[in-house]
Amino acid sequence: MQSNPSNTDAQNGPAQRRRGGRPTADQAGEADRRILDAATKLFLESGFDATSCDQVLALAGAGKATLYARYANKEELFAAVVHRAVSGMGSPALEARQDLPVQERLRTAGRGFLARATAGEAVELMRVCLASARRMPEYARLVDRVERERAVECVVLALAGGGAGEGGRAARVAELFVDMVFVAPRMRSLVDDAQEQREAGVARRVDEAVELLARAGWLDEFDTP
Repeated sequence: MQSNPSNTDAQNGPAQRRRGGRPTADQAGEADRRILDAATKLFLESGFDATSCDQVLALAGAGKATLYARYANKEELFAAVVHRAVSGMGSPALEARQDLPVQERLRTAGRGFLARATAGEAVELMRVCLASARRMPEYARLVDRVERERAVECVVLALAGGGAGEGGRAARVAELFVDMVFVAPRMRSLVDDAQEQREAGVARRVDEAVELLARAGWLDEFDTP
């Protein structure tokens, strides 16, 4: 009698399981990636409530045993999607040369982190998290916190580069700058798809914040000699 394949992956890709054994680590990792890729696509396109585990399995080409060995339910699968997206945000790279004037470095950093936070998957992820916030508020808070932390890191890098001596003061200025420019463009991106207007608003808000900080003398110590 042949074994029932319904609880195994529909396809294992080019690599095959070892005869009579468990999947290799590479095969298990590939199955996990396919499941999370499929879940991310469906959650972002359809939302949490309209996405089912069966839809994820169909898109991933995986079996129920593969999914439920990793995630007990749809909530755990959604949590894994959010945590993978957050871990993928990573630490910022230096976006402007340190020999440029500090105001130019700050403008570059501000426009860079706001461009990432107000477009594409970052917006869709936050929309899904907010739509599910009554039941699972921790994920919207997590995404918001990590994005703001990455924005502050980006600005600190623009202000002080790798200079540890300036780090404390740079962090204070960076937090102030992010508070000035982050909230309004982010909220607008969640409710408005007019990208050109949004980009113009981002540039204007960043320019105004840089000008205010410069006039107050907050940027003087970070300028290049």
